[in-house]
Amino acid sequence: MFLQRNQNKLTVLHCLCLPAITAFKGTNIAALLCLSFFVSFANASALPSDDVLDAMFQAQDYESIVNALEPIPSKTPKQYNVLISALMNTDLDDAEDMAAQFVDDHKDNYRAYHMQANVMGAQAMDSVFSALGYAKKAKASLQKAIEVAPDEIEVYQALMQFYIIAPSIAGGDIDEAKKLADKITQMDALEGKFATATIYAADDKAAEAKAMLIELSEKPEFEVRARFELGRLHIDGEQYDDAIAALTPLLNTNVVKAHKADEQAWNTYSESKFTQLYGTYRIGWVAVETSQYTKSGIDALNYYLAELEATDIDTHQLPSKNWANLRLAELFLNADDVSMASSTLEKVTKDGDKRLAKIMKSLKKQIKKRT
Repeated sequence: MFLQRNQNKLTVLHCLCLPAITAFKGTNIAALLCLSFFVSFANASALPSDDVLDAMFQAQDYESIVNALEPIPSKTPKQYNVLISALMNTDLDDAEDMAAQFVDDHKDNYRAYHMQANVMGAQAMDSVFSALGYAKKAKASLQKAIEVAPDEIEVYQALMQFYIIAPSIAGGDIDEAKKLADKITQMDALEGKFATATIYAADDKAAEAKAMLIELSEKPEFEVRARFELGRLHIDGEQYDDAIAALTPLLNTNVVKAHKADEQAWNTYSESKFTQLYGTYRIGWVAVETSQYTKSGIDALNYYLAELEATDIDTHQLPSKNWANLRLAELFLNADDVSMASSTLEKVTKDGDKRLAKIMKSLKKQIKKRT
């Protein structure tokens, strides 16, 4: 799945190849978790747990993540993933160097090459003059991932998305993407249907893609993913009524939780919950971008923020709590609820994101004029 997210550099390219701790009764839980980690790390040489890393990331304390993880001599893939993601929000060149180290330390892990491709993709979008070179490097990383893990469907999905998204001068090729979709279909018929729908959409066959996704969405086990993809397709076509109709049922979809002890079941659950959450955030995004569907957007973002705080899946690649609250404040302002817009905006903290800061400054001015 290729998710374009413009909230920060981290999520510019999620799986090219391929915001949730809140203040509670005046206490910032994320800050306490971070403090708790540093105390244990200093006094007992403890390594940061996955839950603590996720909490630190949701607190957008990227500098502390870097300071905590960079000195570790033998980093796990999870630690590399979070560290590089943090660096992508602070310094892409450092992220590129760390991605190279990830590959050196985990040459047999295809996810290292995926992360390296993510960084190259972000670099390409950040530099017009170097974009072509970085895009080619991203492609090379994805091709290497296939060499390392030829039995993993994800590696073929990743390269297929590259061929679809990249311009031809950088290696994009719809015919090569179709070959990979056929390969995916041979490996897994269900994944082949999703891949084929993606090809249809990229090949100006939106009607065929939508029909296939609607069929998939009628099956409970595929509903979340199919609705998300269908909503994304409608958004791309600026068919916002249809996008809202496709995504809104996600608010009432029960994603049955799995036990972490069962790794395969947990991974399936995590992917489905992640997709559900991102789909609900997109409802809020549509409402802001169109200045329509305001109530639906408010309901969706309130749901998103509550679920983001409650879930224990890896959420650091989802839109941040800051962005969700910023969008929610915009919608309250659109609804002429200046008081709620103001109180919601107060929950947004400075995190170094220039675009977020710019929108935040504008909203403060608008609120001041209307109070």
